[in-house]
Amino acid sequence: MKFRKDLIMKPRLYPDDGEDSERHADWFELLFDLIFVAAVSQLALNISSNYSFIDFIESIPLFFVIWWGWVGHTFYLSRFGTDDVLNRIFTMAQMVVVAFLTINVKGALGATGAAFAISYAVLRFMLVAEYLRVGKNVPEARPLTNHYIIGFGVAATLWLLSAFIPTPWRFLMWGVALTVDILTPITAGKIHLKFPPHPTHLPERFGLFTIILIGEAIVSVVFAISNIGLNFTTGIIGIMGFIIAFSIWWGYFEESRGAEARVQEKGDDIAKYQLWLYSHFPLLLGIVGTAAGVKHVISQDLWAQLSASEAWLLCISLGVALLSLSAIFLSSFDWEQCINRILLTFRAPYYLLIVLVICTGFLGSIIPGSLILLILTFLCILKVIFSFREPPEEMCEL
Repeated sequence: MKFRKDLIMKPRLYPDDGEDSERHADWFELLFDLIFVAAVSQLALNISSNYSFIDFIESIPLFFVIWWGWVGHTFYLSRFGTDDVLNRIFTMAQMVVVAFLTINVKGALGATGAAFAISYAVLRFMLVAEYLRVGKNVPEARPLTNHYIIGFGVAATLWLLSAFIPTPWRFLMWGVALTVDILTPITAGKIHLKFPPHPTHLPERFGLFTIILIGEAIVSVVFAISNIGLNFTTGIIGIMGFIIAFSIWWGYFEESRGAEARVQEKGDDIAKYQLWLYSHFPLLLGIVGTAAGVKHVISQDLWAQLSASEAWLLCISLGVALLSLSAIFLSSFDWEQCINRILLTFRAPYYLLIVLVICTGFLGSIIPGSLILLILTFLCILKVIFSFREPPEEMCEL
């Protein structure tokens, strides 16, 4: 019996397929995305159960850890990934680790903190192992892989050691480990330009992750209505939540075109490349915070008022999501030639609407939460309508 020759393939750089070749996310990568979204959803449930600024702020580092873990493997696959059996087995093993991470994320700041740290450390050590294999098989990529092996390896070691340190010192070590983790790709500098991720594959992966998050937000609203019961109040608030979710989807895929290969295919400007990349994290936070806010409004009576902090959290969450979409939009333009034209004319109404979204928080102690949500819905509809305008010729895309 002969086995297929493509069962195990060496890692390779994507240009081996041809500079102009397209590469799309496969079904297994989509499955990988879903397990990370499950971890995000678990944290979102924590926020929904106690909708407050304190709980939301405490969850931000945990959100980042989950998102950063997904980013690490996504970039690896985009640069060097091969669709062979060994890669699938290794990816499946990482999914099992993420499942343990998800189980322990709810109490990560308390009883399950040590297990959470160990789970994340194992996940990062597995990423280091992948780069070790690349360094062995792709000699020209060793400047990048060695940089990642050292940086991610040190960070993973700190995460592992933190599991055996009591709080609050454990959280201090988490901060140091996260700093090392973040600085590792940032300090790689122009090495990234020599070994860029695939220009079509990477944006598509980020687009898929974003649309799954938006879909998860919609599903969470549906479940909230189902638990309370469908009536006129929950139905109307649910529709408003759907409209807001649709406006975020429209803003990402239609206005900003965040999933299209525009910045990445000409990645000679690291600043714009990083703006596109890191703007996805506040977008995640904004989607989660907005969905939790809609669920909180559904749980109340039609004319019940939100507390001042709850109203501000809802409005700021949506504002952050819209600002993130605008940052993703700006990452695709020639800043020196077009930025003034974009900011002062074509994009000015967008920023005005974002300011109005955030300032709606001032009404939190005056009008019911349902009316606040109605105002936010109206502003989101206006934002979509503004996107129908024809952009000026001066907006020079890359």
